[in-house]
Amino acid sequence: MQPGGVTGFCNLACRHCYAGSSPQGDHGSMAAAVWQRVIDELAALGVRDVQFIGGEPTLHPDLLRLIRHARDRRIRIEVFRNLTHISDAVWDVLRLPDVRLAFSYYSDDPDDHDDVTEIRGSHTPARAPTWRRPWPWVFRCAAA
Repeated sequence: MQPGGVTGFCNLACRHCYAGSSPQGDHGSMAAAVWQRVIDELAALGVRDVQFIGGEPTLHPDLLRLIRHARDRRIRIEVFRNLTHISDAVWDVLRLPDVRLAFSYYSDDPDDHDDVTEIRGSHTPARAPTWRRPWPWVFRCAAA
């Protein structure tokens, strides 16, 4: 799977973030047209799976357009997110065929979860959207 870090902006400040993303991050300098060219090049190379990551990819203003562009090239998509920011438009796109959702959820204990994200109150919105709509949930867990 080819990762695509579409943004360095995130509404959380997780202490372990490998991308150095945070609320002080930005979306970078690549315009949507450049991202679309990259997707076209990946498709031409035979790449079949792309993961959109960040930061929080759903905060990128062009993410939904990029997902649709990748799907038009018959590329399967995984969006890796933190579940704290999700709109109806994002849910609708995540339910499309060949679009998968991966997410971070650190603890069922609100204090433990918020300690990892370094944002007080982040546990509540991380839990709420997962049950807001019917979804064919499949959970995969990895233990360290």
